[in-house]
Amino acid sequence: MKHLIEPATLEAIFCDSKAQLAKGKDQNHLVELADTVINITDALWAELESEQPHHACHKGCSWCCHQNVSVTWPELLKVLSYIVKMKDKKNIPSLAKRMKYQFQKIAGKSSNQRLDEKLACAFLEGNRCTIHSARPLQCRGGFSEKKQYCRDLLEDRTATQSKIRKRTRVGKYLVAPKMIYNSAQLGLSHALDDENLDGNMYELTAAMAILMERLNSNSLNEITPNDLAPALLTKSKNEYVTRTSCIDK
Repeated sequence: MKHLIEPATLEAIFCDSKAQLAKGKDQNHLVELADTVINITDALWAELESEQPHHACHKGCSWCCHQNVSVTWPELLKVLSYIVKMKDKKNIPSLAKRMKYQFQKIAGKSSNQRLDEKLACAFLEGNRCTIHSARPLQCRGGFSEKKQYCRDLLEDRTATQSKIRKRTRVGKYLVAPKMIYNSAQLGLSHALDDENLDGNMYELTAAMAILMERLNSNSLNEITPNDLAPALLTKSKNEYVTRTSCIDK
């Protein structure tokens, strides 16, 4: 992520996040913070989108949804808030069970390994994102000029990446939106750290599995960064993975 940063966006989001945090730091205020950062970044991308190459992304196109997604604490709370509002309470336990099962399958795996094993995000159902309006910054910044390129990455990652390294094929992901959304997420993370809050980067499915379990046991308000430790994204052999251990089976 650090190689795709736009300094002005990072600084602006950092300052805006600091101002928002001055109003409050409880979970409700952190959801509002996530909303603010996402709205600002979406607006920035909307201003630039017409100047960028046309992208082929559309509803039901989900080949990119088989990799690790970095997410901050406020973004996680936004997703959780969306689930609570949109899902019937009786369906929460089954969703929590599915999250836990998927977490156990992806624990310790890199994005490349997930692509190879076709391990999708737990929120993907019928090739559609079930939290689309509440999706994290990293999901919002992924755009590709060619859907076939994304499909090839999922169906034959090794060969596709090899051709790119040999320069016999050109990658089709747009740089501008990825840079903008990366910068926004990093600015948000830095602001949280600066306020002595949790500025860690977690994996979406892994972290939500833990949060859903806490939601089921009515202990969400007691959660600490240590509880989310199994979902932390850590670097291993130049790739980011979650810890090899996960919540109890």
